[in-house]
Amino acid sequence: MSEYTSIITDVQNRVGYITLNRPDALNALNSTLLTELVEAALAFDADTEIGAIVITGSERAFAAGADIKQMAELGFSDMYLGGPFPGWQGFERMRTP
Repeated sequence: MSEYTSIITDVQNRVGYITLNRPDALNALNSTLLTELVEAALAFDADTEIGAIVITGSERAFAAGADIKQMAELGFSDMYLGGPFPGWQGFERMRTP
């Protein structure tokens, strides 16, 4: 797997763990975190040794929701055409629970 900046990945007993890792922002979902999250989840999904995928947060928060600071920079057309989370649909292709 790639080197990530906003998530931590681990594998234990056929389970792929993805931990959201933006503690200063209470794991607010920005485009970097979501791109990494989908990438890691799809990599786990493609691995025949992985039987399940768990997404978790930190002790303080799973995720504070969308990163409003990043969304504030987007105009109406940006939100309408691409939304704040392009690639999120990657989860629809996953087969691993």
